[in-house]
Amino acid sequence: MRRILIFCLLLISTLIYSQVNRDSTVTPSSYEPMSFSEISSVTITLQERYEANQKYLYNLKNWILELKPQISEKQFLNRLNREYKDLTDIEDKDLASATKYLQKTETAIRKIMSDYNVWVNQQKSQSTNTTQANNNSSSNSSSLNEVQIALQHFHNGEYALAVWNFSKYLEKDSNNTDVLMWRAMAKGQLKDYYGSISDYDKVIELNSNYPMQYNKIGMVYNNKAYTYVLLREYDKALPFVDKALELDITDWHFWETRGEIYLSLGQYDKAISDLDKAIIIENHYNSYYLRGLAQIKKGNKEKGCKDLSKSGELGNADAYEEISKNCN
Repeated sequence: MRRILIFCLLLISTLIYSQVNRDSTVTPSSYEPMSFSEISSVTITLQERYEANQKYLYNLKNWILELKPQISEKQFLNRLNREYKDLTDIEDKDLASATKYLQKTETAIRKIMSDYNVWVNQQKSQSTNTTQANNNSSSNSSSLNEVQIALQHFHNGEYALAVWNFSKYLEKDSNNTDVLMWRAMAKGQLKDYYGSISDYDKVIELNSNYPMQYNKIGMVYNNKAYTYVLLREYDKALPFVDKALELDITDWHFWETRGEIYLSLGQYDKAISDLDKAIIIENHYNSYYLRGLAQIKKGNKEKGCKDLSKSGELGNADAYEEISKNCN
């Protein structure tokens, strides 16, 4: 299931690397005139490097998006956000010569996760001062382990086991809105859509008194809306994504969700408008894909097919199926 994001507190061990300055240039010491065939060879090589590095960049960005929900401390989230922004900033630049930059970005991400793992272990070790503290630590560790295990199952695609472990934790801490949200997402992966909606409703009900620490309430409304999309209940979905946008107009997922709803309702101009906003914020393949379909439905075949082509360039294989159906 696409778009319902995986906000998971996955605590995993990573290799320790050092973050370094990733801005470097190479100045050739001399220049020798090249033949036409040599120039052509260089052009082909540069194009191959560009395409490989473009894929590398998108994989790094997706990796960061998967890691962020697993982090429970703001300082490490901020570091990941900076890496994500740096990747976004170079997206339209000369990617053919960005290999070292991307490699150093990967090293930096691994270093952040390594530092986070050390920080988590330090927090655990600080709770051993007294016997009572030890007892509390044992209880907390047991509960934390249930969440970690649940998130690991989720990461492995073992959604039923994830739901079971989240539920075991909620027996002791029923008002934990973050865990309720994660369970809702796991239920959604199992197509238990009404169970998922029930958990989202609990989060919305409890969040004013028990606010989430690792997720944002706007995403809860967005995810609930998209669950109704999966049920094809588009009229029910619309008010919840409207609420998400009322809370935060800077999240491209929310604009994309509403754009898809309008597309499904046949309101193509509204769909295109919302997807335009999503693309301005984030150059994501799915927004181009949906906008392409909306343009084609509206009768703008050329614009729609260009959007589908862009979606395919960004890694969406489904776009080429739609191109085959609508653009030839």
